[in-house]
Amino acid sequence: MKHSRILLIGSLCMICLIAAVMPAGAAPVNGTAWNINPEHIAAMQAFVAYAGAKGQAQMDGTISYLGTISNNAGTSQLSSIESQFTGTVSSVQSMTTGDQIRDAETQLSADRKDFMTTAKESLREYNGTGKALAASVNASVMAQSATLQTLENTWWADRQTARMDEFAANDQRRTGVLSNLTTKGIDVSQAQAIENQIQQEGTVLNTALTSRDESAIKAANEQLTTLNRQFTTIVKGYRAAHTHRATATTTVTPVATL
Repeated sequence: MKHSRILLIGSLCMICLIAAVMPAGAAPVNGTAWNINPEHIAAMQAFVAYAGAKGQAQMDGTISYLGTISNNAGTSQLSSIESQFTGTVSSVQSMTTGDQIRDAETQLSADRKDFMTTAKESLREYNGTGKALAASVNASVMAQSATLQTLENTWWADRQTARMDEFAANDQRRTGVLSNLTTKGIDVSQAQAIENQIQQEGTVLNTALTSRDESAIKAANEQLTTLNRQFTTIVKGYRAAHTHRATATTTVTPVATL
């Protein structure tokens, strides 16, 4: 039973990765709020389509095996859960906000857990084995390998487009801030040095996305977060110092007395 538990938990939890792999930026991109930005939504939808198709294939394999050992007596509830799961996956493709998709992901997570619990009970009840279950699940996934590969490729392409467009929009805002401060006579060389590092890290991130290297993507995003915080802190210092100088040099004209 330990083997089957690991199989079910490991093979049906792809949807929960969405928070880790998708950018969580809230800033507008091309004038559109991130929650409704078309490129961000497309990337989220592509991931759910891919993860949902793989989850369905795994569920099919599970149901097939349990149906065999139970003479189909232990599959009706599993089939019902799978139907709800696939219906939610399909509905995501017409959603228009990130919030809607995250709500759907919550439902998918609940369906997945319900499916796993029910499958484990049926496996125990009908004296199934984890090894045989794994074989059935793997065979089902392999049968859908071409479709899954296409969906995965689409997800990676959409993910890279959305993430790098977010980066470009943020980079444009930082450049605008530096330009504005420069026109006020402020020496922005320290912030510009950080901005240069951010641009270099953006190239690293894009390369990591192209190579589909999750560890490198995570490292690049963490480094960008640190650099962005440094940039923000430096800019706040510039503005505070500028405000202080402007206040100190302001001449107050005394009010004439009658």
